[in-house]
Amino acid sequence: MNAFSTAAVLMVLAAAAVPVTAQTQEQPSPASCILKFEAMKDAAASTTFAATAAQDGMIEVALAGLALRKSRSNQLRQFAQRVVQDYARSNGELDSIARCKGLILPTEVDAKHTALVVSFNAKSGSAFDEAYLKHMGRKHSEATTLFESASRSGDPDVVAFARKGLSTLREHQVLADNLRAGVGAEVVSTH
Repeated sequence: MNAFSTAAVLMVLAAAAVPVTAQTQEQPSPASCILKFEAMKDAAASTTFAATAAQDGMIEVALAGLALRKSRSNQLRQFAQRVVQDYARSNGELDSIARCKGLILPTEVDAKHTALVVSFNAKSGSAFDEAYLKHMGRKHSEATTLFESASRSGDPDVVAFARKGLSTLREHQVLADNLRAGVGAEVVSTH
């Protein structure tokens, strides 16, 4: 019975292969070429987005770690703890998506961002707090633009990830703006 089943399967596969072979010899239609090009473009955009989001996530965790150690403000340290938690979750979700899609994400902070961490590590006190909050405001604004673009992607997994990430980025932006206003008021009152 096993030999019969194998033979039957081979006959079905052979019969199914004939039409496929005939189809592949035909010239592709311009519409199918456009669809394939769009799919490749979406895949490239998804890959670029994932790599950028992964790099940004790693740098934000690294800088938030510095803020946890260096900041004088309890509120800023609480914000940094939230950033670490949110990005750890987000980075894990992005890693899962990348593994499913066969994407390779960066695993280390690149040279440009390493230099940024070194420059932040050299700061202390209110100079660190101000620089960190300024960075967070600018970086979250840039990330929001990146995630908004990705939320219109043709890849449903990227769209879902980007939409969820946008909510978190907007919350971080509001928190950073409020903290920056508070730090600015503290600096003015101490001078």
